Amino acid sequence: MSEKLRGVIIGAGFASGFHLSGWSNTPEVEIAAICDLRKDRAEARASQFGIPKVYSSFREMFDNHKVDFVDIAVPPALHLEIIREAAARGYHILCQKPIAPTMAELREMIVLTENAGVRFMVNENGRHQPWFRKAKELINSGTIGEPYYTYLAYRRRMSLPVADFGDQNFFKTMPKLVIYELGVHYLDTLRYLYGEAKSVFALTHRANPELAGEEVATVLAKFGTVNAVMDMSWASLPASTVKEWVSYGPCVIEGTEGTLHLEQNGRFRIIRDTCEEQIEFPKNSEFLAYQNAIQHFADCLLTGKPFETDGKDTLKTMELVFGAYDAAENNRVYEVGKDISRLA
Repeated sequence: MSEKLRGVIIGAGFASGFHLSGWSNTPEVEIAAICDLRKDRAEARASQFGIPKVYSSFREMFDNHKVDFVDIAVPPALHLEIIREAAARGYHILCQKPIAPTMAELREMIVLTENAGVRFMVNENGRHQPWFRKAKELINSGTIGEPYYTYLAYRRRMSLPVADFGDQNFFKTMPKLVIYELGVHYLDTLRYLYGEAKSVFALTHRANPELAGEEVATVLAKFGTVNAVMDMSWASLPASTVKEWVSYGPCVIEGTEGTLHLEQNGRFRIIRDTCEEQIEFPKNSEFLAYQNAIQHFADCLLTGKPFETDGKDTLKTMELVFGAYDAAENNRVYEVGKDISRLA
């Protein structure tokens, strides 16, 4: 592998803008080509980010470019086919979350990449949001004592009165929706903060009957000493008066010696019995999460260090995602590890 990494990207939709902004700020990398079934979208991204070649077929792009890696930013149902082809050609792989529609497909991806001797990272950028990196530091240092409760919320108006997901309108036909697309961020971040979960339970609701999947969900999970609540809705008119959304939504982490409180405007409070400190995170923190994940991928390729979210690690996150659906569908607690045979 050369000192400068060369890559190609597949997908020119919503997520690709974040990916390509990240790559443009990663000096160790150059993007040689972009592909999308809609060539006009690929051409627009190529013009925006100075990418020299455009394709509508990823196989044609692979035939014409020998590169170090491929960045996959297309819907999950398409991931396995592309990963199979990329692994066969010896390309390292960065793939957007959620990684696969079933545990079986993710296991196949892991076997394919291992057998091909290529490295495989899932672009799970939620854990790379700056406030969660800071929270991890504060938890590890004992600043708030032993954590016992975490609350994460995301409530926006996207599915009512008419479902409009913009460039991601494929969401309308997905049988698994808000836990799969958004909750995966929270579940992976909770694993990053606290280690492995013991159990998960969920309640789901479909407010817009035209959707195939749920857009409202409450997920409860046990991580060691921590009771975690994830409160998610794409149907709600938020009651918050905050006008500027910097974070996905509020987050509260309570411990025996203090509380961490993230507000939607990016203000991060460290609250203790005798004092309070505030940190203002930048308005582009969502972009920084992508940037940090992409930089992590490049650094690990160049140094040989392990990815935080490789395929095997992501298998643990996806067990929680699909375990939450099992819990909701059957009105029972999913016990991590013990109940895995119930998942496809």
